[in-house]
Amino acid sequence: MRIDRYISQGTGTPRSHVWTGVRAGQALVNGVEVRDPAKQVTSGVDEVVFRGKPVRPFGHRVLMLHKPVGHVCTTEEMAAPNVMSLVPPDLQARDLAPIGRLDKDTTGLLLLTTDGGLNHALTHPRRHVEKAYVATLQADLPADAEDHFAVGIVLPDGTRCLPAVLERMGPKLVRIRLHEGKFHQVKRMVAVCGGLVLTLHRERIGGLWLDPNLPPGGVRELTADEVALLRSGEPADQGETDAAEP
Repeated sequence: MRIDRYISQGTGTPRSHVWTGVRAGQALVNGVEVRDPAKQVTSGVDEVVFRGKPVRPFGHRVLMLHKPVGHVCTTEEMAAPNVMSLVPPDLQARDLAPIGRLDKDTTGLLLLTTDGGLNHALTHPRRHVEKAYVATLQADLPADAEDHFAVGIVLPDGTRCLPAVLERMGPKLVRIRLHEGKFHQVKRMVAVCGGLVLTLHRERIGGLWLDPNLPPGGVRELTADEVALLRSGEPADQGETDAAEP
């Protein structure tokens, strides 16, 4: 692969900027300065340094982000802060994008990846990947709310939701597990049962739980085992997935 392309894909730096940097002598291959942007390098074999920082071997990147309140899930620059602004420079990569969306006021597990296939596998409606949320409510739901969730709630606009699981965790606190991701779905389903969601937090996607050591706004790469677990789609017990050191 050409070194300018390798550096661009590995760092998220525009290729035109990389080309200029290489021509200016800002790239090293195995400790030797390279000024030819067309120089061929091999991922995982050659050690490439650009502007004093090692360039990681190129490959698809999958990140876990603990989304805080107030950030929107978009790659576009907007007046409101977007989740991409939380990704540190060393984890940025070309084509990095959120997998699905969380509302601006929803917190918790958000995945970002350069892998379009993985993104599709986790978001396509026919895949039915399970997601788990914890919601705090204004008041406890009626006694028959679990039954309504289990048979599939019909929203006011006529949309029929797939059967879901409602679990009461404490006073005004519930966990909801569902296999789709319609617009404001959790809030709308709770509203049909006569409730109001005050806070909403996503704790799991497929088999992957939010790392309890990752603070709001924190980002880290998934391990190979975590990516495999995510691809399997099978829920794991909380704590089974690898966690970063505190």
